[in-house]
Amino acid sequence: MSIDENVDALLRLLPEMEQSLGPEHPDLADYLISLGLLLYHDSRFEEAEDLFSRALTMRQKLLAVDHPDVAAALNHLGLVYLAQGRYAEAEPLFKRALSVQEKTLGPEHLAIASALSNLGDLYITLGRFPEAEEVIKRAIKIRERYLGVEDTGLIEVLNSLANIYYEQGRNLDAEPLFRRVLKIEERVHGNDHPNVASALNNLAALFTDKEHFDQAEPLHRRALAIREKVLSPDHPKVAESLNNLGWLYHQHGNHARAESLYRRAIEIWERALGPEHSFVAACLENYADLLRKTNRSGEAVAIDLRVQEIRSKFME
Repeated sequence: MSIDENVDALLRLLPEMEQSLGPEHPDLADYLISLGLLLYHDSRFEEAEDLFSRALTMRQKLLAVDHPDVAAALNHLGLVYLAQGRYAEAEPLFKRALSVQEKTLGPEHLAIASALSNLGDLYITLGRFPEAEEVIKRAIKIRERYLGVEDTGLIEVLNSLANIYYEQGRNLDAEPLFRRVLKIEERVHGNDHPNVASALNNLAALFTDKEHFDQAEPLHRRALAIREKVLSPDHPKVAESLNNLGWLYHQHGNHARAESLYRRAIEIWERALGPEHSFVAACLENYADLLRKTNRSGEAVAIDLRVQEIRSKFME
């Protein structure tokens, strides 16, 4: 049974749960939250929103408005809005959840770190980096106090802080954080795990931007090898590694190798995600730039037109 089929089976049980427990039972609110999380992780955001909203309304009625379980529901609903790009709606939910948790649990409770992380991710998306840095650093400090300095619970917030620095061109600050994440992933998962490949990819991207190609290439190649081995040669993450390695060769002037990698990445993404996906458009843009650099402007123009068509559909 697929993930979708499992979730649908649980959804079909919901009317029975409502009838047996009653429409305002605390256990029903818990079930709505659990089911909503499954839908959220399956990218079924509208359905998740409905369940989280219902659970929030129930918990606000059954519990105090500043109860920790109300804060949890606020956070979950905020995550759905964040995933949907509804940033103006997500921010007050995250802030309210944080305020409730600080009041009821104390400002240094472990649960606070998740609310801070959510708010930080929102600020990163909005390009509000000083605010993001402040809350993410606080989340790191809390998790280090409770979990230690090498726990997997730090990976998300360390990556967030590294990306804050990376987006601002603060590569010297970002590099040790990306290295720290890689070390934790390797210790926990071993050397051939998709999470390790993602950590390698982040560190390699930083070196590529710094034009340290000799350092970036082995990291990108190792990430690609892991993904081809563990996932499959046609997995979208393999295409990501191909595109990134292609960009490295592109910037380094190795145009023939870059073109071959771009073509493979486009083919995989088109097959896996469809020919009008944003990832396809991004790789096509890289390929068009390469074609112009190799005096093939006619081919580049044709690709530019296709990219414009894809982008226009996202704007509709």
